Amino acid sequence: MKNVVIIGANGRSAREIISRLAQQEDVALTLFLRRHHRLDGVATETMTLVEGDAHDRDSLRAALTDQDIVIVALGGEDLDITTAAVVDAAEEVGVRRIVTINAGGIYDELPEPFNTWDYQRAGATRPRNRQSADVVEQSSLEYTILRPVWLTDEAVTDVELTRKGETYKGTETSRASLGKFIADLVADPNSYIGENLGITQPGTDGDTPTAYR
Repeated sequence: MKNVVIIGANGRSAREIISRLAQQEDVALTLFLRRHHRLDGVATETMTLVEGDAHDRDSLRAALTDQDIVIVALGGEDLDITTAAVVDAAEEVGVRRIVTINAGGIYDELPEPFNTWDYQRAGATRPRNRQSADVVEQSSLEYTILRPVWLTDEAVTDVELTRKGETYKGTETSRASLGKFIADLVADPNSYIGENLGITQPGTDGDTPTAYR
């Protein structure tokens, strides 16, 4: 049995992960969020819900104890701070495997003119997201960092991956593909260790995401 905890379990991307991990019979899932009632109708009776704040290291340590894999699906203006808190807690209690959701653009790796378009709309988030990724890479954990771009609710699950240092491909990432990819990482925890990956849908290259064309 794999013990898996999702930190920031209420988001739309997290819900895609939850629905897929629920299909893996060898996964015991813990969901960490501020208010558990937000997952009414999503969480099943086999899942453990833990109310807590990602700034509270005591809460994090309690939630991460005896876990095999931690998935960080947080956002917000202090992502660097909360990510550091999760990493510290994981190292303290002995969790080895971590998967984090970050964002494309933090290395100025998006192709032009999409990079400029994205920067004008989301550039203010890049420094803290970059710091969040740095914290994970500098940790002792076996990590996978995922860098999606503009998220959609499309049902497509095919992905195109780019590694750190490569020019990004695509302008869109479906939450469904993000959920499936992370569920696949849980099924095979030894895959993509130490990787920092851009993740998008094939065929979405362009100056902007489709919804903005």
